[in-house]
Amino acid sequence: MLPVVLEGEPKPPRPKRRLLRLLRLFVVLVLLGGAGVMGAWMRLDPVGLREKAVAAVWHQTGRVLKVGAVQVHLLPYPSVSVRDLALSDMPGGARPEMLTATELDARLALLPLLRHEIRLEDVRLTHPDLLMERMADGRANWQMQPPAESDSPPGGVSFPSTPWRVRICSVRVRDADLRWDDRRAHASGAVTLDSLDLSGLTGANPTIEMQGHRQGDSSAIVSVSGQVGQLFAAERSAWPVRLQASLRIEGRDAGSATLDGTLSDPMRLRGYDVAVHLAIGRLADLNRLFVHAGLPDVHDIDLTARVVDLGSDTAPMPGLRQVRLRTGAIGSVPVVRGLVLDRLAVDAPTPADHVAIETAGHYAGQPFALHGTLGTPAETLAAARSVLGSAMPLDLVVDVAGGSLRLGGTVGGGQSALDGHLTAGRLSLPGNLVLDHLTADAHLAVRGGADIRLTDLRLDSAQMTLDGDLSFLRQGGTNGVPLLNGRLHASRLDVDTVRAAAPAAEPSGDGGAPSAVREGAADDAPLPFERLRQMDGDLDLTADRMRLYDEDYHAAEAHFVLRGGHLTIDPLHADGVGRSLDAVLSVDASGAVPRLSADVRTLVLPADWLAQAFDLTPMLRGSLQLVGSVQTQGNDRAALRDNLGGHLGLSMVRGQIDGNTLGRLLGPDASAATRGTSVALRCLGVHMTLGDGRAALDTIGLQTFRLAMTGHGTIGLAQQDLDLHLMPQLLIGGSGASMPIVVAGTIRAPQPRPEAAGPGHRFMLTIGPSAAMGDPCPDALKAAREEQPGPAPDAAPKAKAPKVMNILRGLGLFR
Repeated sequence: MLPVVLEGEPKPPRPKRRLLRLLRLFVVLVLLGGAGVMGAWMRLDPVGLREKAVAAVWHQTGRVLKVGAVQVHLLPYPSVSVRDLALSDMPGGARPEMLTATELDARLALLPLLRHEIRLEDVRLTHPDLLMERMADGRANWQMQPPAESDSPPGGVSFPSTPWRVRICSVRVRDADLRWDDRRAHASGAVTLDSLDLSGLTGANPTIEMQGHRQGDSSAIVSVSGQVGQLFAAERSAWPVRLQASLRIEGRDAGSATLDGTLSDPMRLRGYDVAVHLAIGRLADLNRLFVHAGLPDVHDIDLTARVVDLGSDTAPMPGLRQVRLRTGAIGSVPVVRGLVLDRLAVDAPTPADHVAIETAGHYAGQPFALHGTLGTPAETLAAARSVLGSAMPLDLVVDVAGGSLRLGGTVGGGQSALDGHLTAGRLSLPGNLVLDHLTADAHLAVRGGADIRLTDLRLDSAQMTLDGDLSFLRQGGTNGVPLLNGRLHASRLDVDTVRAAAPAAEPSGDGGAPSAVREGAADDAPLPFERLRQMDGDLDLTADRMRLYDEDYHAAEAHFVLRGGHLTIDPLHADGVGRSLDAVLSVDASGAVPRLSADVRTLVLPADWLAQAFDLTPMLRGSLQLVGSVQTQGNDRAALRDNLGGHLGLSMVRGQIDGNTLGRLLGPDASAATRGTSVALRCLGVHMTLGDGRAALDTIGLQTFRLAMTGHGTIGLAQQDLDLHLMPQLLIGGSGASMPIVVAGTIRAPQPRPEAAGPGHRFMLTIGPSAAMGDPCPDALKAAREEQPGPAPDAAPKAKAPKVMNILRGLGLFR
């Protein structure tokens, strides 16, 4: 059958003609491609390529590119090699070149040359050295601006009529030195980049792979990977940022970080809004990277936060939109010495939430816990950044040692106002003081950091009920020194129970001498009188009812005035039963030589306190009544002691005296009456005149229930040498025996011996009824109190008279 061809219909192509057309098309494409490649290759004159690259970099960045020898290779693939590469720094930079490298090798795309574009792929830099710096005014050398169209490349390089561009697709760097100097943030450093791989640089999201270490410490390795925005965009555009970093120290994982967000102004590192997550095993490990940071020893840090740029166009200001922080132990807090935290938790889920804080630890050995809230993240950051220059609300509760303190109000902004509420089962205070079952409230106001006022103070405890107000002006006194003013009123005050029970004094023992002077005490060391010139004050203390050393007083008052280094306590007064406290004390340190004076009608002090003040071994326990007038001057203990003058009386009833110390003073013959470490004291009265470095004792009177003693003598104030003439009377029942003795030596090592005080300088022993010997207490107390009132001693006990031989045996004359 013959094929039928209808008129007007195309004839089907023959197979041979179709193949021929395809061959023709392929030949044309090969010829065209070859012509393009040959055209591109003709442009690869090394000298011309170098000039085009220099011009292109100048056109795109305004920086000068210095290029050494350039070699172009066609096989095994088109490539270019450059020696001695350098890119100039910004005007005013620290060095002429921002970037230098000994060698650059890269693949070269040929066809883009036809479009006046130098496209480099797989760029490999050898030993590059990069300096990144930012000036105090914010200019940074990575901020590159194209030059004006009228400008021409430096160095005589011709600017082609059609601009060329340089595009880099990927970069591989090995053994690079990176230095940065940020003068705005006051940060600088240097690292070695062991490897840096940048790929997809012509795309929208280049990829970064980096590993490096701080120069000089190759065992602390940082690795970074992720994606950022387009590095060489023609126009500025926001960057997406997704980065992960890790730190390895000595081969162990030390921490990690992730960054995910956007950067709207990459060239200035501004406009950031990123989510941050940090996990650090030990914060102090980062000191291996930041050697001058001095980071504290914080363990097990886990931080999640959203950080945003809240600053203006000229002033950056990082802000927090949310934060969640957890830590383990914090070994030491730099701001507060002695503070150690076991844990720390900080939370602010949204920008509108107040920052919640919770922690626990130890301060000065005492365990505590703290919880509460601060301001919003923005308020808290602003207050911290300005060192409380801006206001921040605060509501914190501190629990410590069975008590709690709550503070609520506002701090910072030039005017802080806080309300405080304190409760404690037992509160220990400096000076061995305690308060039990304490409740206290007060309002604290701070204006400008220089005016501090504590008002509406209310304190109630087992020992006292107190109210009052205090104010502190930082520059309100003489010559601008701080000024403390206030009024404190106690409706009841128990001084005896405010003072914590002191440990009992160690007995001196029969065989050893007491330590009369504290070892190593420096009598010529200057005393801190200059502190009186560092503050002024006016403080008024009153008490309706006061318990002091087992005695009750009422209408107690003390007025402290300190002006220009001169402290006066006037009045110091309280009315009691049988005696009143009444004294005027003055310390004038306004001149080169401080002057001290005391006019004491009656003053009651604990005996152990006086012993401690004068560096003596405690011999007495109980309340000492002081009466007299004394004056002295000097800058140290020795001068004050040597210049001491006036008269002074000391008296005590119903106290305690150390029997072993008394026995060493009186000798072995009185051992029967002084045996034991604590002997009940019925009365003690001593009166003295002070002057010329000695205390002249015109009256000595003492009585226990087995011993009475009278006498007189002198004591050297410096060497504590003794010249005492005593008449001890041993009391045995209704009878007694007495023998005069003289005591030489020192208080530390007394040397008693019988005194030849009888007719013809004979030794004299008197034996007879104790009533005939007289009661030394009335006369001794009268002289010591200088006619001032005081409590009467207990009545002497009565007993049946013993036999004479028992008396002699008690004296140690017979066995």
